[in-house]
Amino acid sequence: EIYSDTYRLNYENVELSYYYYMCLSSQAAYSIPACLCFMISAKPQITETLLWRRLSDLHTLLCSAVAGILGWSLYKSSTKDVLQKEEGREFSGLLLITVWLLLCRHSGRNPIGGLRLYTAISITVFPFMTWLYYYINKELRTSWPSHCKTAL
Repeated sequence: EIYSDTYRLNYENVELSYYYYMCLSSQAAYSIPACLCFMISAKPQITETLLWRRLSDLHTLLCSAVAGILGWSLYKSSTKDVLQKEEGREFSGLLLITVWLLLCRHSGRNPIGGLRLYTAISITVFPFMTWLYYYINKELRTSWPSHCKTAL
């Protein structure tokens, strides 16, 4: 049971590493979580090293600060459809990074519980399902910038 949960979390780290790598075309900030996720998938105990934790903490702090600023600007502009604006897409990406890095913290030490596993699965599936939904509905992506239209 624990082995299969650890395997599942490693697989999800590979998926999110790929997702963050795809996002590099719009923001260089995605390179750090892409590398951190890839390192976890290669060696799960790396989350217990001081360097990994400090880099993760620093990136989580910066993502939280920028997400707060973007969230506030979206709130002040009374945006209804958040994912149609560049700030909304970046806000969502930063929230995904923050929650994922917090979820991975100390994952090499403790067995993965059911709640953490289901949260990890939800976070992993969300960006791909959202992208697929917007990709299928062409009228939703008419106002997107070119780097969002040509991601794949």
